[in-house]
Amino acid sequence: MGECFMLLKRLGIRRKYVLLLLLRSPFDALRTWMQAWLLKSVFLCLETKAADRLSFICAGGALLCAMLFLYNGTVWSIYAAFTARTEARLQKEMRDKILSLPCKRVHGRHSGQWLTGLNGDIQAAITMMNGPMNLPHGVTALINTILSLLLMWKDSPALLGVTGLFLFPHLLVTCRLVWKCLPGLREESRCAMADVTVSVRPLIADAEAILLYDAGGLMLEKCEQESRRLLMANMKMHMRSGLSDMICRLLGISGYLAVLMAGLSMTRRGMMAFSDVVYCFQVRGAVLTGIHMLITCVSNIRMNSVCMKKIKDVLEE
Repeated sequence: MGECFMLLKRLGIRRKYVLLLLLRSPFDALRTWMQAWLLKSVFLCLETKAADRLSFICAGGALLCAMLFLYNGTVWSIYAAFTARTEARLQKEMRDKILSLPCKRVHGRHSGQWLTGLNGDIQAAITMMNGPMNLPHGVTALINTILSLLLMWKDSPALLGVTGLFLFPHLLVTCRLVWKCLPGLREESRCAMADVTVSVRPLIADAEAILLYDAGGLMLEKCEQESRRLLMANMKMHMRSGLSDMICRLLGISGYLAVLMAGLSMTRRGMMAFSDVVYCFQVRGAVLTGIHMLITCVSNIRMNSVCMKKIKDVLEE
């Protein structure tokens, strides 16, 4: 993230970007609170046989939902326009910088590396700034998780403890298997993509010379080796992400059953009402969703930050 904010500072748009992040961030937290409050109020009316209040509660929930989504759509429309302008400006900065470098410096790298930097790295940087499950969603997930934990702790610390027993193992496994390995795999994939571009280019630009010396088989074998290297790096990233997702779902179902049994026991003993159990289930779902989204966002940010660092290095040459 440090490279991202340094690059935004270089472009002179860091404050505006932070402001847009802050405007976007409360959406999931407010939606979590609204859904939990709505379900709790509805079941509380059913328990107390106050059915006449249901129409007012539902109307108020619908109004709040409409206002929330209108706010979110307005912020995202401004955010999308801002990102499109940033991408165009960043491509212009990179192109002008490459053209201003000495010929000796340009020819010191393969053309595939410059093409990868001008296209793939910039696309990864924009994805980090605006793409799904990246920096904007990471900030939103962090605020949503903190608010959901506070709401659940206020309503039932015991159910929060049961949720934590199944949450911490998932965080530990994900940290070991995903967070520490994905940046290195992303760098390996980037280098392999550049080598594939370098291997394919002579087949198009120097086709006559390759046919003259009968080197087509050798060149195709080289392309196959680099393509396999790229495929293996991408497969390793997908396998680790899939393993983390499998563990998350397994622990999520186990935690759901544990919270269900604990809530049933507390309800029978008169420690909680059924509406409180429903409220805790709703908030617990938001906690798990926020944690899972935060883990995915951190992994994607760490991968894309490799490309962000490459852009920063080129602009500072």
